[in-house]
Amino acid sequence: MRDEFDPDVLRCVLVPDAGREHRPTHASSLLAWYTRPKRSDRIVELGCGTGIVSAYLAMNHDVEVHCIERNELLAKLACETVKMNSLEGRMFVHHASCAQVRELFPAEQFDIVVSNPPHHLTGMPSPSQLRRETRSIDFNEAESFVEATAYLLRNRGKFVFVLSCEYLMFWLNEFVKRKLQPKRLIPIYGDPKRNAILTIIEGVKNGGIGLRLEPPIVLKRV
Repeated sequence: MRDEFDPDVLRCVLVPDAGREHRPTHASSLLAWYTRPKRSDRIVELGCGTGIVSAYLAMNHDVEVHCIERNELLAKLACETVKMNSLEGRMFVHHASCAQVRELFPAEQFDIVVSNPPHHLTGMPSPSQLRRETRSIDFNEAESFVEATAYLLRNRGKFVFVLSCEYLMFWLNEFVKRKLQPKRLIPIYGDPKRNAILTIIEGVKNGGIGLRLEPPIVLKRV
């Protein structure tokens, strides 16, 4: 039985300030809270931002975590997160895109892949380049997250994604095409009287068919 979701779960992690254009969100907290690795697991996070989720996992579960971040500024800040939390030797930052993971690692080297990818797949108008890059990607880039997951995960390895409900069917289709079988889905509500805004997806590489819809999480109770 999991503990009740704590929206302040990441408060124990020190991170450098990336400015108003990039701050940890509920999606980051949900990803960190839901992922429960074993001590021997090797984890990789795709699109780590400043590295707050990876740092939390390394600190609280004593695991080795590799972080992939395509934005140069955020990758540098993630390296600062490593230093600020004394995680040298447990957390490793790679400035690269998901499409470049084959250049970084042999296939099937990780037990868990986690990601909170950009939630807008059709472009997000913004005068800030950093905000555009971290909040939106095109469909080809989104596919690269799934391809990287399939490449990096060992057989029967686990993946955990926090996704926008608007594009959920796209992601589910891409997972299944690559034999990444969704096993659990948790809808996330900002208001119980409105539609779900996010969903947590947990799945298994080469797993059997069978999806369990778990009780929802409500971020704001009224």
